[in-house]
Amino acid sequence: MPYRQHDGSSAERTRPCPNAPGRGISGRSEDAVILLFAKANKWGDAAAALARERLTAIEIRQGLVGDPLPSDVATTRWDCLISFLSPWIVPAALLTHARIAINFHPGSRDYPGIGCYNFALYEGATRFGCVCHHMLPKVDTGAIIAERRVAIAPDDSVMSLQERTLGEMLDLFREMLEPIAAGRPLPAATISWGRRPFTRKELNALTRLDRRMPPEEIARRVRATTYPGFPAASFQD
Repeated sequence: MPYRQHDGSSAERTRPCPNAPGRGISGRSEDAVILLFAKANKWGDAAAALARERLTAIEIRQGLVGDPLPSDVATTRWDCLISFLSPWIVPAALLTHARIAINFHPGSRDYPGIGCYNFALYEGATRFGCVCHHMLPKVDTGAIIAERRVAIAPDDSVMSLQERTLGEMLDLFREMLEPIAAGRPLPAATISWGRRPFTRKELNALTRLDRRMPPEEIARRVRATTYPGFPAASFQD
């Protein structure tokens, strides 16, 4: 379930690398060495296929949450490190080997951190989206490169919102490959994160139901945490 797993944002809990808004990789993609971390699922597969199509010197590592970080990437000096739903927390030593490190976050600037879909549905938001941004030590705080927005329908579930958001995020990934392939500076958005990142503690609290809660509150929590194959919000007694 999305709110139980690491997403792209988890790859940021590291030291900053020497990159800055508007900076580009050194030369065109045939000269640059680029590393892509992606989850081994349909969205990660699609991102990997796009990267192979658009970029020349590209190394791709895919995996699942819980897999060990590939050991063969630690000694290379990377012109660009890209995280697209990365299942790994990128170590500080690896980020120091990257000239630029960017992350694709499956949530709008209003929903940094963990549980993006869940909190958007719980709060009754009507707009959501995805963000590409530079990595900083604290999750989802780096300068925003670009954002895409999607509408939230009254009958959206976690799964339907996830599917629509990740489709938009894949399009954003495709768009960002153009300046990377050409060696041009990345865009710098004029927007900032709207709040501090949501935490695991807050997300866990969202899954707890209390019999003193009004029915409307219970319904909001159940909707915001229901996902096939995973337990929804439940009473603790």
